[in-house]
Amino acid sequence: MRLASVSAWVIATSLAVSATAHAQPRVSAGSAAAGGDIGVYSGIQDYLGTGLMLEGFYEYYFDPRTSMRFGLGWAEPEFENDKDAVKIVRIPFDILYNWNRGEVRPFVGAGIGAYILTLKDNGRTVGDSESRLGATLFGGAEFFATRSTTVKGELRYHIINDIRGVEPDGFSLTIGLKRYF
Repeated sequence: MRLASVSAWVIATSLAVSATAHAQPRVSAGSAAAGGDIGVYSGIQDYLGTGLMLEGFYEYYFDPRTSMRFGLGWAEPEFENDKDAVKIVRIPFDILYNWNRGEVRPFVGAGIGAYILTLKDNGRTVGDSESRLGATLFGGAEFFATRSTTVKGELRYHIINDIRGVEPDGFSLTIGLKRYF
C-alpha cells in the first residue's frame, strides 16, 4: 500500500512539474509584444487633479530580459475645483529590464518622449498645442494569464516642462493587457 501511494505521489508531482514547465512563458531575443493600458494620471501640483489615461504600445525584446517599447498615450487631468484641463498626448520610447520569476515578471524602466500639451477651458482648446520633451521612470509587473498573454500593472512618473505656467508633471497608474507574438 505504501508503494502505491508513493508511486501515485511521484506520478502526480511529475505531471504537475511537466505541466508547469510547459506553461512557462517563452520570451527570447527577437520576441515582440503589443498591448494597451487604461488608468489614471495625477498631477503632482496641488492645482492639477486626476484624469483618465489610455495607452497603446509595441515592445521588442533584445534578449529575454531587455526590451524597448514604442507607444502612444493620452491623458486629460483636470484642474482642481474647475472644468479646465491639460490634454497630454505622449509619444514615448522606453527601455525596460525585467526579471523572469515564472508566471510573474517584475520590470523597471526609463524613457523619453514627445509630449504634446493642450490647455482646455470648459472642454474648448485654449491657444495652440505645444510640444515638450519629457522623461519617465517606471516599474511594474506582468502576470501571465496564458502562455502568450499577460495582465500588467505599471506605476510611472512623468517629468514634463511646463506649458504657459502650468506644470504637468505627474504619476500614472495603469493596468492593461499584453500579447506576445
